[in-house]
Amino acid sequence: ILRHGETEWNRSGRFQGQNNSPLTDRGKAQARAMGRLLRDRLEDTEHAPISASPLGRTQQALEIVCEELGRQPATARNDKALMKICYGDWEGKTATEVALHDRAAHELRYQDRLRNRVPNGESYLDIYHRAAAWLAGIELERETVVVAHGAFNRMLIAAACGHDPELHLDTQTPQDAIYAATNGSYQLVNTDYRDEEIT
Repeated sequence: ILRHGETEWNRSGRFQGQNNSPLTDRGKAQARAMGRLLRDRLEDTEHAPISASPLGRTQQALEIVCEELGRQPATARNDKALMKICYGDWEGKTATEVALHDRAAHELRYQDRLRNRVPNGESYLDIYHRAAAWLAGIELERETVVVAHGAFNRMLIAAACGHDPELHLDTQTPQDAIYAATNGSYQLVNTDYRDEEIT
């Protein structure tokens, strides 16, 4: 399970949701490092199913990962089910801007992040159900790669491990590491990425 890598809006602290922001040079280097790690860990780099969110930042990361695997990005499946949580009215704004301009909605959402939706957006519980439905539709006996987003990945880990999704609201989803989930457990696998790669 991969997160896409740092984007311009990640760097500026903006809610991206289902809007787009391109990968930074750092994000591209992170994606390359994740691709190298996958190349070393996958049993079948040529045929392992890869599914990716269709959003631009994940597609950028997918291209880089596939290059490291020696595969064409067209061999991956794009799936809307893997898209980032929709932040609705908050997309493109910082948390400070939201708190200043929509304090009531901000406070309501953070009273119960699992269940309360952003105005015109989704809740983490919505994403959990989306992740669980996606997981139920794949062949679990095969090693599968997912290129998606932080919030989605947290809920996918919860679904894959049979955990209460609330336990994963704050699970770290680094942009330069991979989660391996199997048999109801998960492990964070770090890459060899270093910031000096972008110099």
